[in-house]
Amino acid sequence: MKTNDHNKQLYRDMQEAPDKYSDQEIETMMDDIDRVPDVDEAWQQFAQQHIPSLRPVHTWRKVAAMLIGILMLSGIAFATIHIVHWSQHESQPVTAVDKPQSVKIASQSLPADSIVKAEPVVFDNVTLDSIAKSIAAYHHLDMDLQNEQASLLRFYFVWNQDDSLQEVIEKLNMFEQVNLAVEDGKLMVR
Repeated sequence: MKTNDHNKQLYRDMQEAPDKYSDQEIETMMDDIDRVPDVDEAWQQFAQQHIPSLRPVHTWRKVAAMLIGILMLSGIAFATIHIVHWSQHESQPVTAVDKPQSVKIASQSLPADSIVKAEPVVFDNVTLDSIAKSIAAYHHLDMDLQNEQASLLRFYFVWNQDDSLQEVIEKLNMFEQVNLAVEDGKLMVR
């Protein structure tokens, strides 16, 4: 599209010397007059000439919107992973450990200065009497269940087999309604 100054000059020339222009040129000029201007293009030209500070604002807004979108999607993905993880963790069947398996290692296979640590046993939603039976069996003790209601209690407990029997009993006794003790070679559940 021709600029306004150029069009004004052509109109003046046409009025002063109409013989210089052919019919085709006059029709082209009339078509230019009838043509609807492109408002978006005109606005962009105006903004570039008169409002140069608008363009960076739009750029920063786009960048901020993209960052917010990425953070939101990351948060949704993170939450989904944790929800799936916990739902799988809860849906796994609960198995009580009756007797922990001991691992025998030949003394020739390890250097003399190495330390072998037992893996912790995790009781998840397991009754107190099952936990006590496992601990008693590991320490070669009998178990005496004196409180039948204690067998109904269910716990989440991580048993580190490297801890002494007294340390394990102290940790379990921290739970409300739990009272364990060792008497006469028996693990007493009260």
